[in-house]
Amino acid sequence: MFEEVMTGRVSTKDLAYNELREKIVKGILEPGQPIVEEELAKELEISRTPLRESLQRLELEGLISRGINGRMNVAPISIQEVKEIFIIRGNLEGIVIENAIDNITEREIEHLTHLVEILRMTSSLEDFETIDNYGGQFHEYIYKVSRNTIAVRFLSQINSLINRYRRLAHKCIIDTKKSVDEHEIILNYIIKKDKENAVAAVNKHILGSMNQAIKTVENYKNSQR
Repeated sequence: MFEEVMTGRVSTKDLAYNELREKIVKGILEPGQPIVEEELAKELEISRTPLRESLQRLELEGLISRGINGRMNVAPISIQEVKEIFIIRGNLEGIVIENAIDNITEREIEHLTHLVEILRMTSSLEDFETIDNYGGQFHEYIYKVSRNTIAVRFLSQINSLINRYRRLAHKCIIDTKKSVDEHEIILNYIIKKDKENAVAAVNKHILGSMNQAIKTVENYKNSQR
């Protein structure tokens, strides 16, 4: 699949990392599944060196775990991890949304409004992939507007874990309209420059995602018994 060369600015190890991360986040590589380097190297058509470098990066991000015997597996999922990463995300997003309110321009408000309008149009289709995409763009644009590079860096570091559980949560989403409404409420508080309610609204939204992810983890673990 990948030749061991630089493709523009993207190296083989980066391509392998992106491919494996996507497989883990989407659940194609399941929690606890053994990582067999020889099989992956053959599947991706790369040598073991760039593969190992990509696996080490995924291990640092918490998507791959290493046992005491040195063997690697796709990291397990747990309710405790869900709670930890979503609470951290909520606290960090509370910080960036306050900063965003201080910095946001009319043009940036127009862009956030456009994203909410797209979310509204797609909600009736129950296309969770599209809703997740534009919902993610909404949050990431707020990160950009905040100009808080440190908070955004920390959010980026846990981004893969967050996306993994968000995708799991979408397997049991019942009310897409509610999710869209929550994004619109957040936007309205940003427009009003109401920091207190904007922070409360984003935390409520993230808490809802956390609870959905917890239910999905419970369902997954029950199905494995």
